[in-house]
Amino acid sequence: MNNLHCIGNISYWHSIIRSETNYIFINHTFQKQSYLSQFEIMTSNGKLKLSIPTQKSTRKGMYNEVLIDYSNNWQTEVWRSIQNAYSKSPFFLYYGYKLEEVILRRHLKLIDLNWELFKVLITCIHKSKDIEFNKEEITKYQETRIENLANYPQVFDDRLDFESDLGIIDVLFNLGPETLDYLLSI
Repeated sequence: MNNLHCIGNISYWHSIIRSETNYIFINHTFQKQSYLSQFEIMTSNGKLKLSIPTQKSTRKGMYNEVLIDYSNNWQTEVWRSIQNAYSKSPFFLYYGYKLEEVILRRHLKLIDLNWELFKVLITCIHKSKDIEFNKEEITKYQETRIENLANYPQVFDDRLDFESDLGIIDVLFNLGPETLDYLLSI
């Protein structure tokens, strides 16, 4: 089952690429501290979890009604963290500016931000797939996790151990056009 994650980890994208269905399920309640509003990247200090803040009053409702909280400058912080982590990666120049545009744009709802990120990422991965929201079926949110993913070169692998199942941008910035092949090989 595919829910619409914020950037999404490698396991999530593997399931999207391999899925027989072209639907993403959005008719479920929002889960705090989940991949719906968080993703992980690799920094010079190790793994870092980044979050999109949401308005507290909307967190207990349906996912498609959750509003983004702009009371602090989270967009600049998130983008700076990504830029600091991946600016030296081989493919940051080819894909980074596309993500920057989406992250720095002001979206009202979390689902709108996640959908825009999804569209940019699926294009960068070079997978043509017509994806639609399934608004009819009520589903339960669940996360996807694959253990023991194959290693690939990471920016800080000269001093840090390989970190598995980070946000898909880790693979994209490090493998570039080979991202799709990597996801299919899992």
